[in-house]
Amino acid sequence: MTAWDPALLAAPPLLDADDRLPPEHKLFALRTLPLGEIRAIGFDMDHTLARYRSPEIDELAFKKAARLLVRDRGYSPWLLEVDYDPAFAVRGLVLDGLRGNLLKLNRERQVVRASHGGRALSRLEAEAIYSRRRLSTAAKGFRSIDTLFEIPESHLYAQMVDGFDRGRLKAENYLQLFRDVRWAVDTAHRNGEMKAEILEHRHFFIPQDPQLALALDRLKREGKKLFLLTNSEWSFTAGVLGHLLNGQDEARPLWTDYFDLVVVSSRKPAFFLETPPPVPVEGQPRCFMGGHAAWLESMLGAEGEQVLYVGDHIYGDVLRSKKNASWRTLLLVPELERELKLLESRSQDMRELLHLETVRRRTLRRASVLLDQWKRNRVRRHLLGPRLSSEATIALDHEAAHLASSAEALQRRVELQTLELDALTQTVEAAFNPLWGPIFRDRDEQTRFADQIQQFACAYTGKVGNLYMYDPHATVYAPVPALPHERMT
Repeated sequence: MTAWDPALLAAPPLLDADDRLPPEHKLFALRTLPLGEIRAIGFDMDHTLARYRSPEIDELAFKKAARLLVRDRGYSPWLLEVDYDPAFAVRGLVLDGLRGNLLKLNRERQVVRASHGGRALSRLEAEAIYSRRRLSTAAKGFRSIDTLFEIPESHLYAQMVDGFDRGRLKAENYLQLFRDVRWAVDTAHRNGEMKAEILEHRHFFIPQDPQLALALDRLKREGKKLFLLTNSEWSFTAGVLGHLLNGQDEARPLWTDYFDLVVVSSRKPAFFLETPPPVPVEGQPRCFMGGHAAWLESMLGAEGEQVLYVGDHIYGDVLRSKKNASWRTLLLVPELERELKLLESRSQDMRELLHLETVRRRTLRRASVLLDQWKRNRVRRHLLGPRLSSEATIALDHEAAHLASSAEALQRRVELQTLELDALTQTVEAAFNPLWGPIFRDRDEQTRFADQIQQFACAYTGKVGNLYMYDPHATVYAPVPALPHERMT
């Protein structure tokens, strides 16, 4: 037997000389998370316990929604010829159904990037439409792309806008396209065809993660009560989790053995807002349909911050469970692993960006001071002119010329630095996504998506299996908050 047995461990034990977790396996705490105080840990299923193969699952949804639009809503068969582009959209965008646009917002809810259909809008075009006002994304015609399930919806809508603009599709306006896309995507998920195909080909669409069972088992053995809380119905849930967990551990042969309570068809976020009675699943102890948060807490003997909920949906999983039930929250961000790898591969460019921006700001500050000194010089020349000697006048004018020349040279330097900075920024951000850049940032601004994570999640990570590497009784510490003057860098 080797120093570690791959049959027993999902990863080799950490060596004394290598005691840091790779970033893609970390929990990133935004608020200190005392795992020892948590009695119950709950999980969403879709894109949380179950990580679907992407972009294949997205293309399946895209194609099925397109077929529904052609078959049931009378759209042109041209729509069936459109290929799905997995690189087009990212999570965190906002769909503007009134104007046919997709938007990337900063933390102030201002538009920083936009496209009309599939065509990128320049900053001037975007500002002409939205100015710099704060958007209300709850207004009519807006839809937040908060989940991975909604990524295909963004691309399908953009393609339909392009088809409408070119006369290939007939509709009253962009809003009708928006409503029909919403109907088609929802129907594709609800009519059972897509779920049946996923289950039929579950080995392809749902990759197994050996560390998932290890993480759940460790939490159970350390006394945590585990529960499942999903909007999916019983048959689909049993098919997916049976594929992922059945037979992974001799002590827990069935997937239900990992959970103290299973809630399907939960209707999140209404689960945290309403109080309908739960309905037992026939023949399945500890398994229910529906219910509500207060009932679940009483069943588990844990309430408020004694409960940690793990999910991928900012609104349905994280915001509502935190605001309405005071649960602690762990957001699953499957895209995080890719973003971390890109950050690592572009680390030299990122350092160069920081250096260029620091130098540019210093140059701007120096130019501003020189310009102010030139203005003061001219004011003195004007006010004191009649009383100045010819030598003093010549000296002031000579100083003014020198100040103006120096300030102008610095301004030209700033322009060159800005061009260099813009070129490097575009190269780096295009590596994340050519149209939208990284999902957490736009240049030096945080995005609305990143801001929502900071507001409502206690921590975030890339996959549930990462919990295996953390002691269930330890504390995961958030960075110490500091004001700018307290950062000694």
